[in-house]
Amino acid sequence: MARTLWIKEQYLQHILAGDKTIEVRVAYPNITRLQPGDLICLNERHAAVVLRLACYPSFEELLQSEDPARIAPHLDRQELLSALRAIYPPEKEALGVVALELELIKEDSETPE
Repeated sequence: MARTLWIKEQYLQHILAGDKTIEVRVAYPNITRLQPGDLICLNERHAAVVLRLACYPSFEELLQSEDPARIAPHLDRQELLSALRAIYPPEKEALGVVALELELIKEDSETPE
């Protein structure tokens, strides 16, 4: 059974549009247990597969390695850093940071015949 990953609606819309391919989380055990190839369900509505999982000690280091446009296409690097820190306080960031590269699984009905 696929695990559910809850994503704020504004960010989910960017994933569904295809311009957000990386979801950032702090390194809670349920996140760090994910592996490439795992199936997840976004907001109990959209199936996706984990393509890659990368761990970093901080948001700063994450943004040195990952493309900010793939995380939040509507924000520049500094705005993204501020947004991440607004969601996760310093004690959460101290747990470590995880970049989950996701790919939506298309419904059969969307596949051209």
